[in-house]
Amino acid sequence: MEFKTPAQQDGFKKVRGWMDELFSQIPWEVLDEPGVGLFMGSAWVEVRLYPWNEDSVINIRSTVVSEAKLDATLQNFLLRENAELRFGAFSLNEAGDILFEHTIVGSTCDPQELEASVMAVLQAADDYDDQIVSRWGGKRALDKSP
Repeated sequence: MEFKTPAQQDGFKKVRGWMDELFSQIPWEVLDEPGVGLFMGSAWVEVRLYPWNEDSVINIRSTVVSEAKLDATLQNFLLRENAELRFGAFSLNEAGDILFEHTIVGSTCDPQELEASVMAVLQAADDYDDQIVSRWGGKRALDKSP
């Protein structure tokens, strides 16, 4: 695994050290790039560390649905849901996938903050993927081929 900065490496070591304690009941694995991935229900979440000036950020992201019909009603639904959510927000990537993500500062993160952020993203992705697929089609993380 390659790190771009010492802060990114320190952040990864910290997150990696907390994983067994915080997520012992959820299957998780170390990724090729600095981060870990977790499955819960039908959701796959990646916890990745990126350099940020002299610090790092921990980005918790899930691809909620791929290949959905991205019409105005879906986009309106996602924006209105964003207004009600405490942690994280929906977005669209260049491929048109619906993402849900939350980002926190690496150096100030503690185990409780990481757990709250990861669980919020996991729960949102697992809850919303079925709603979105039933109304606008597409594929959940669990439905995609590895």
